Amino acid sequence: MMLELFIIMVAVFGGLLLAVLLAYSPRIVAWFGALLPYPRLKNAKHNQFAVIIPARNESETIAPLFDALLRQSYKDFEVFVIVKDPADPTIQMAHARHFHVRIEKGQSSKADALDGILHSLIVKDPNAFDGYLILDADAMIKDDYLEEMNNAMASGRQVIVSKKIVKNFAMGRDALSVQGAANGYIWTLFDDMGNRFKSLHHIALFTVGSGLLISKDIIVSGHGWPYKSTLTEDCELAADIIANHWSTYYAPYAPIFMEEAPTLSMTNKRRTRWMTGLTDSQRLYQQKDFSLGAFWDIYFSYSVFLTYLYFGILTLSALYFFGMGILLFFINDPLFALFVLAGIASLALIYLTFFVMALFAFFVQLRDVKGHLGFKIVTLFAVPFHYVGYFPIMAKVFFGKSSSKWDEIARVKQKEAR
Repeated sequence: MMLELFIIMVAVFGGLLLAVLLAYSPRIVAWFGALLPYPRLKNAKHNQFAVIIPARNESETIAPLFDALLRQSYKDFEVFVIVKDPADPTIQMAHARHFHVRIEKGQSSKADALDGILHSLIVKDPNAFDGYLILDADAMIKDDYLEEMNNAMASGRQVIVSKKIVKNFAMGRDALSVQGAANGYIWTLFDDMGNRFKSLHHIALFTVGSGLLISKDIIVSGHGWPYKSTLTEDCELAADIIANHWSTYYAPYAPIFMEEAPTLSMTNKRRTRWMTGLTDSQRLYQQKDFSLGAFWDIYFSYSVFLTYLYFGILTLSALYFFGMGILLFFINDPLFALFVLAGIASLALIYLTFFVMALFAFFVQLRDVKGHLGFKIVTLFAVPFHYVGYFPIMAKVFFGKSSSKWDEIARVKQKEAR
């Protein structure tokens, strides 16, 4: 009887997993967009950019970005830095480089900072800038970054998303950690294994709030930055892109370098904020998206719920088989070992799923960062454990136990850079 029950439950869990994998298969197909050729555009028009940098308490981090902006080969832009504290040292640093500064004392989030500066700019002159480029204070860019973003505007699309690469590899030894590098895999998953394919097929991209160029028609029609209902203003924008059918473009030739948090506790704080904001944004916009959006835009945005279901089934499978194994052990049923092995297999499949994803990303991102091969291989095997860390985070999010406050994330001080 126990053997029949075992076979039935293996078939049930296996069938459910297979069904979810089939539903998720278009997203897996998108991984291979990383292998497809991508056009390199040239733009005869010189668009005028407003470079927007939210910089609350970022004086120890922001200098390299400021200096990189001064070195740009493209010159048709102005820089606007937003701070909260009138005594912030960033103000003097910005003025020394002839950048504009706006003090938003009442800001309680990045969205508040963006809304304040964008609203003031379009009130002053809605036609002054063709595009508004948002960069986080800890980002780094190449000297031709703005030139390549201008080239990307030759696509004629309304939202341009930069490729993202982990910055810590180019910083001092203390800036690089296995957990930080493992967390950085998310950029490859978002971009070369996601946005690249979607851009080639005119599917709405997933937006991240740094390296984000938005055309003036969107900013003017929104009267600034209206995405202030959740912790993640960029996820709200991504959802609204679907409902409004705004066109998006991935810019792999205009990379930005993103800093990973120096400790696991800071990374988890960031991950919790992201997942809380993403989930809240999707709850907020799902009715609008599903009623107004295109099928594939909706699918690629909301297919993340298929991953929740997949790993939920595997977790439930492990709990069931381990639980039954323990019960059978105490009643001296020799089939306990079979159930325990099935529980182990469920856990192994969780690891293997993350590992296959990470292995694909490993080879895709080899071209982005030279050297550090041994460290990268160690990180590859650690990635599945790092991503299992999302399980308790998502449990808190779904049960409403996550923080709704916008917390600052510790940075790697630039004095440690080499």
